[in-house]
Amino acid sequence: MENTEERHPAQDIVPDFDKWACNANECMTLEIRSPFMTTSFQPTFTYPLFGSHETIFGYKDLAIEIKYTNGSLRAFVDITYSAKYQPSSSSSFSSGSPIEADDIAGPLKKYMSQDTTTNIDAFDKSVKEDAATFRPLGEKVYEYQVEADAENEDEDYEIYKCSFKDPRFREYHRRMQFFVLLFIEGSSYIDDEDEKWEIYTLYKRQKKGDESIYTFVGYCTAYPFYCWLEQTRMRISQFLILPTYQGKGHGGQLYRTIYELFAQRKDVLEITVEDPNEEFSDLRDKSDLRYLRDHGAFDGITIPVPQETIQQLQKKYKLTNRQIQTSLEIYLLSNLNKRDREAYKNYRLQVKQRLYRFNYDTLQEIEPEDRKDKLHETYMGVEQDYHRLLEEV
Repeated sequence: MENTEERHPAQDIVPDFDKWACNANECMTLEIRSPFMTTSFQPTFTYPLFGSHETIFGYKDLAIEIKYTNGSLRAFVDITYSAKYQPSSSSSFSSGSPIEADDIAGPLKKYMSQDTTTNIDAFDKSVKEDAATFRPLGEKVYEYQVEADAENEDEDYEIYKCSFKDPRFREYHRRMQFFVLLFIEGSSYIDDEDEKWEIYTLYKRQKKGDESIYTFVGYCTAYPFYCWLEQTRMRISQFLILPTYQGKGHGGQLYRTIYELFAQRKDVLEITVEDPNEEFSDLRDKSDLRYLRDHGAFDGITIPVPQETIQQLQKKYKLTNRQIQTSLEIYLLSNLNKRDREAYKNYRLQVKQRLYRFNYDTLQEIEPEDRKDKLHETYMGVEQDYHRLLEEV
């Protein structure tokens, strides 16, 4: 989250502010540790903890280390620095209170699980216990394998369905939910007293002798909303793959598994997503395109596509009207001969009709003579984005 306008409250008061300030994203390191492997990465966002300026004031050589056991996600926190700012009589806010170093432990304690420790010996013991005893909670709903190169072994992954009906999982969720603040912009904690939530966790499974060691990879939350005629609209809420495993197809595997489970349920009318960011929208578009194409949803479809056909596809595959149309448009573009002027014109007209309906209120605010140009500009952006996605499918 970039915010160049927001400034730390002490920035305009302390003359040597820069010497005592650091970027919170850069000074924080997270680790997932097992007896056999350690992976480390840094957060994408820290504004929920330290403000939108994402700056921590009052320390030199600040390092915040947060270590997790690979499976149970028991956490250890270590905060170190070489010097801490001491307020002087001449340094105070307009309120008269002295300027002090920012509180670091307080925000971490507020958002992290209560069983987080600062005892490294206790943490090291938990690391060993994880390797020997940790098993994922819930019901295993899918497993898959990633083929490795000649120097490495194939990797196995498992997906589990969980809920807050299990008090053990409620406690486990309080450990893993901290990740959403650091990697999903605009995220907040969900109500773990609401047993309707469905949570899907993803783990890497490694064989060490006769033992299986499970390492947390990511998770997704979904919530059922009641629809007319005793049906359900499933809404995907939070979707997270840890940085170490991003860009390797695991997000697609998790999304596709959840989508297929929901699509097979007779009570589910529609599958929606809550405020998707650009990365998840891309993942969703590519996954839906592959699924619909592989299941023959586009067979025999030509431009223009009647609204009746779109509605039939929406009902059968339980996607939103807009998502079905997006998938259709991407597929039709992949088979479009732009040299066929009539076919290309019909394609543009179909997409523009959807864009006009979707952006109707905004377009009404534009002068009539400028609407056509604005609509075409929007269309060109959409087509360019579709080509980008097709290169990745």
